Amino acid sequence: MDPAHALARQDRGLGMGPVRGPAGGAAMSGRAIAAMTHAQRMAANREKRRRVLAFLRSEIWTTPGVLCSLLGDRGATSRLVAGLVRDGLVVVEDIPFGRKVVGITLDGQAVAAALVGKEFVARAHEMGRVPLATLEHRCDLQRLRIACAKAGWGGWTYPDRVPVSKKAGKDAHRPDALATTPDGVRVALEVERTPKTAKRYRFILGRHLDAIRRGEYSCVLYTCPDAARVKGVRAIIHGLGHAVVGGVDKKLTEADLDHFDFLSYDDTPNWQPKEH
Repeated sequence: MDPAHALARQDRGLGMGPVRGPAGGAAMSGRAIAAMTHAQRMAANREKRRRVLAFLRSEIWTTPGVLCSLLGDRGATSRLVAGLVRDGLVVVEDIPFGRKVVGITLDGQAVAAALVGKEFVARAHEMGRVPLATLEHRCDLQRLRIACAKAGWGGWTYPDRVPVSKKAGKDAHRPDALATTPDGVRVALEVERTPKTAKRYRFILGRHLDAIRRGEYSCVLYTCPDAARVKGVRAIIHGLGHAVVGGVDKKLTEADLDHFDFLSYDDTPNWQPKEH
């Protein structure tokens, strides 16, 4: 199974919510954790290890900060990563500007496959291969995946992670991610840390409209770090006037633009389809 299909699962199955009590009850407070028996603490630690390895099984690498978003506890994250490194399941790499990344090993992939009951993914973190130019973009996508999973989204896939033989030509555009909302709406997501040029958006919008007409997804969510950039991206796209759709220069109609929505990272997990 190729990596894109390996990701096409219900992310809620990764257990991305807060750590639950021994009987699956409400999230535990610090006092409740302190009162746990040794057996209960061991069970909670195993569940955290499962979450991290299940997440890295598809992401391959991430940062300690993103893992803290996954587990909700910085101290627990540090201790857990140290244990995984000790067991040879992950590695920690120092990268420029005082940053670190946590990457899964092939041993980690084998354990992850057993823990989640899925096929073995023959990919591991490679030292020195983290693309610094897109590091923040990748981490924003990972945080968004975690937040959306906690809100009940599923089927998160990365369209660019397909075998070379299946990749489209140079004129294709692949969204940053595809996901399914709790209401069953399949959407494409574009993480926009900075706005692009109008020329670039004309190309991208045309490819999105082609994909929507093929039934690959229903709409596109442009999600940005803050309201100012949301406003900027929306203004550029709504001001385009035309785009190349199906190889033909086409005037963009209101119906075309209705397929695109613009919101902040914080608002994305609670997105609802437009009412027509």
